[in-house]
Amino acid sequence: MGSQLDCVVVGYYEQPLDDLLESSRQMRDHSGGYRHLLANTVPFRGKRVRYPELLNFGLQEATGKSCDYHVGRLPNLGACFLTSFLRKRSFDAALVNFFNHDREAFRRLLADSPRAVALTTTFYFESSPLAYLVKFIREHSPDTKIIVGGPHVYHVCSDFPEAIQHQMFAEIGADVYVFDSQGELTLSRVCAALRERVPDLSTVPNLVYTSDNRTFHRTPREIENNDMDEGAIDWSHFSNDLLVPSVQLRTARSCAYKCAFCRYPILAGDLNLMSLEAVEKQFQHLKEIGVTHLLFIDDTFNIPKNRFKDLCRMMIDRGFDFKWFSYFRCANADDEVFDLAARSGCTGVFLGIESGDNRMLKEMYKTATVDKYVYGLNKLREYGIFSYASFIIGFPGETEESAESTIRFIDEARPTYYCLESYFHDKKVPIAARAEEFGLVGSSYAWKHDTMDWRRAAELVASGYHRISGSIPVPLYCFDLWTIGYLMGQGLSRESIERFLRVGAEMLLSGMGAEAPDTAHFEPRLIEALRQTASRPMAPAPLVVA
Repeated sequence: MGSQLDCVVVGYYEQPLDDLLESSRQMRDHSGGYRHLLANTVPFRGKRVRYPELLNFGLQEATGKSCDYHVGRLPNLGACFLTSFLRKRSFDAALVNFFNHDREAFRRLLADSPRAVALTTTFYFESSPLAYLVKFIREHSPDTKIIVGGPHVYHVCSDFPEAIQHQMFAEIGADVYVFDSQGELTLSRVCAALRERVPDLSTVPNLVYTSDNRTFHRTPREIENNDMDEGAIDWSHFSNDLLVPSVQLRTARSCAYKCAFCRYPILAGDLNLMSLEAVEKQFQHLKEIGVTHLLFIDDTFNIPKNRFKDLCRMMIDRGFDFKWFSYFRCANADDEVFDLAARSGCTGVFLGIESGDNRMLKEMYKTATVDKYVYGLNKLREYGIFSYASFIIGFPGETEESAESTIRFIDEARPTYYCLESYFHDKKVPIAARAEEFGLVGSSYAWKHDTMDWRRAAELVASGYHRISGSIPVPLYCFDLWTIGYLMGQGLSRESIERFLRVGAEMLLSGMGAEAPDTAHFEPRLIEALRQTASRPMAPAPLVVA
């Protein structure tokens, strides 16, 4: 690298849970956000914790070895992608993968005053984590330009008038905001401009920028449509210690479907596929360096069907022997799809089923039926592939009867794991165009329509969790399919993970109605469940900066 870094790309920052609870607690009588947090965290020793903290405690007590498991330690795909994109264009770029673990290494990078820091926003729904990161950067490198892009910025620029946008950006406190659903090309153009003796950002499209955090300037939109093959990550840019044993991959952009509650296809545009040659090249490198587990984040990995079959055959024919995990449309899979998936290494899949009621599936534009989901779940069980299924209660048109159908479906169809969540309403999703038809008002976790409101939805979610016995509840927040795949890559068996999840589920249910009930009586069972594991608990890993 040269004497001055062009850009440091920062991955995920996980906010303290206490901060999230405090902010949501203040709105608990007006929004379902607080109850959502209670349904996704567990009471433990007088406070709420996320599942990874509970797991690390149990393993440490069971084995006597320090453990620091967290899905954030996976190579952050968005940050790796941007770092690779910049390096392939001859920029000196560094990666800070997971801020919570890599804070000190980041501090050392900032001591050398890099020209820019780029903050990804894939996992942020509000601005406070960004404001925290900006403050950290300003304290350690006040002259570094801070660039923020990704879904959060795109939503701010799409959803609010300019005056409100500027107010929100002022609260974040960065210098440059990239307004594009992709944005990697714009980021590279900003980095090129910052190399000049007198940088001129006015020539770079897709920007909102400021020099004083009061006056904001905007440049014209130039919508990006970057080639998937050209943007394929060059994994040789990163250390093997970061990548082995588990890596997230993307082989497609956007989604082939347009579900009524989802904004992603609107954000990302038409489905864009990476060639199998570009995918195979990545597989080859990852196999050679010792990666064993792949986590595909494509929204519909098995769609288009023929392309998926060809990809599976390629994995089989080349003997890649990865264990892999993905989003999966089991209602749109034929028998050959299930067979090829299993033979190519499919170990677990995320199923966005969302409802067990045919009328609601039709309102959601799911292009699926309950019978097809039952068939798909049975096929996955037949091939030994575990399933993690998500469900929504409260979607516009939901009634007591349709919600009951969903709860009954989960219990009888028995996905391996499930999450049941209250509807979150985004005013830019397709169903919003039918708001008047449903009497739908409000947004986020504060809504009502003619047949239900957020309070009743939250009650039904809690009731469902207590009544369903055929599947294991697993909170979508911080412990989802990717976490299970990550833990299996680290050496935990599926059986040991499941033993933990069964005890964790009891603790989860005990805390649905109260923030901090006494759960001390669960601790011996938790420790005993993990004492049986043949895992390899890892000591605190070195800070990872590639």
